[in-house]
Amino acid sequence: MRASRRGARTFLTSSAIVEAIGIEESIVLPGYAALAEDSAAFGVTTDLMREVDAAVRRHRAIVARLRLMYDEAVAAERVSSPRDEALAVLGLAGPDLDADHAANTVGDRDGRRPALVAVAYLVAAAHALTDPTNCGTASPALNLMPPPLHRDRALLEEVLAHTVAATDAATRAELAEHIAAAGAVFADAGHGSDRRLSVLRYNPHSLRTSCRAAGLGELEVCIAD
Repeated sequence: MRASRRGARTFLTSSAIVEAIGIEESIVLPGYAALAEDSAAFGVTTDLMREVDAAVRRHRAIVARLRLMYDEAVAAERVSSPRDEALAVLGLAGPDLDADHAANTVGDRDGRRPALVAVAYLVAAAHALTDPTNCGTASPALNLMPPPLHRDRALLEEVLAHTVAATDAATRAELAEHIAAAGAVFADAGHGSDRRLSVLRYNPHSLRTSCRAAGLGELEVCIAD
C-alpha cells in the first residue's frame, strides 16, 4: 500500500528537519559552490561541471521541500490533542517558528571555508546523510529510513578522481586530511544520542571505499568509525 503524501512529508520531527536544512545550507550547498567557483583547481571538466550544476539544483529543491516538511511537522506537533485543536481553530496556537532562523542555529554558517575544506566536508556529508524528501514509505514504526545520497556519492567520487589526477601529492594529502577530519565530525555527531529520526547516517566504510576508488589510497585517508 502506498504511504500517504502527508505521512511521507512529516516523517521527521521539526528539530530533525531543521538539522537537515542546516546541513544542506552550511555544508552541502557551500561545498558544491566551492567546486563551481574553483573548478579548474579540482580538475573538474565541463561535462562534470554540468553534473555539479544539476546537483546544486537538486539540493536547492531538497531545501525547498524540507521547508514545506518543516511547516507540516510543526503543525502536527502542535495539534496533538483536542485542546490543541481547539486552540488552533481559534487562532490561539501561537506563531509558527521561523525555519530560516532555526536553520541558522545549526552548524557553521559563515560560508568562508577554504575551498579544499568545503569540498572535503561535502564529500564526507555524502556518506553521512540521508535524503528525507526521497522516501515515500519512511516510517519509524517499520524501521524504514530515507535513502542515503547515492547520486552525490557517485558524482563526488568522480570529482575526487579528477582532483587526484590534477593535483600534486601535497594537495592530495591535505584533502585527505580534511576528509578524515570531516568524517570524524560526522562520526561524533552520530554518537551518544537517539538518531532514529535524524538525517545523519554516517557510513565510514562507504566513505573509505569511495576515497580508495578515487585514488586517495587506503593509507592516505584515515576515516573515523
